[in-house]
Amino acid sequence: MGPEELAETVAIARRHYVDGVSRVDIAAERGLSRFKVGRVLRTALERGIVRVEVRAPAGVDHEVSERLRLRYGLRRALAVQTPDESSVRAELGQVAGELLREVVGPDDLLGVDCGRTLRSTTGHLAGIAACDLVQITGMGGALGDTGPDITRAVSELTGARVHSLFAPIVVPDARTARTLLQAPAIRATLAACSRVTRAVVAVGAWDPRLSQIPALIGAEQTRRFAAEGVVGETGGLLVDAEGRRVRGLDDRRIALTEEQLRAVPDVIAVAGGSGKTLAVHAVLRSGMVSSIVTDVHLARRLLARA
Repeated sequence: MGPEELAETVAIARRHYVDGVSRVDIAAERGLSRFKVGRVLRTALERGIVRVEVRAPAGVDHEVSERLRLRYGLRRALAVQTPDESSVRAELGQVAGELLREVVGPDDLLGVDCGRTLRSTTGHLAGIAACDLVQITGMGGALGDTGPDITRAVSELTGARVHSLFAPIVVPDARTARTLLQAPAIRATLAACSRVTRAVVAVGAWDPRLSQIPALIGAEQTRRFAAEGVVGETGGLLVDAEGRRVRGLDDRRIALTEEQLRAVPDVIAVAGGSGKTLAVHAVLRSGMVSSIVTDVHLARRLLARA
């Protein structure tokens, strides 16, 4: 294809696929037959000049969502339809991102936790209100999934100001925690947590593969807390199977307090997958969150619980 033919092909493809102009109207504009325009568009597809991507938006099972909302007395529940329960992160991230775009306003102060599922929301936040952000938990998880990574990604979209926490979410002992909590930057961020109006948080199951906390505290302490009944956590706040708090890590956390979290008017948990049913149930029972975005498979398991 020579430069003249290529230029014509690109121009016609742009008019049709980008501008939405019909083949008949393009033919009239350029003095061609509509059959010629059709052949050019077909060539553009065959040569890779035009690439068509079909993306089905993640759907929500509204009946299951409402039953789940009533079951746990939540402000909102969204049971996201996914192909299976082994890979749900992309769909949850899409719906959670769309929800945040809908509910977050410019006057909000948005608190952000960390984790892989929350990181997946950032690709769906274009157009979110340019409110200030607070990193409500210290750093944990893999590079790219930490609180600073997530808040930075959001702030790049909005230009918003970020209150960051450049410290681990859990430190080795209470003395280290007390020292870090006296640092002016950390004190300022944690003070800002008291002004958060909406927060989005992750839920971790008590398994090194499904929570960042066991990886930080090691196998021995993980087993000890499991023996005390811990089944899950949000922001390093541990809970047992009935949602009762287990306070063993509270004096080692660099994060907003339980009282601060409970004072946030709207706390949205985003969590799903086959291994998190018990943890999500426990966190919902704890009363620390007001909303849940989860996959429909986990939602049905929650509804099936006695």
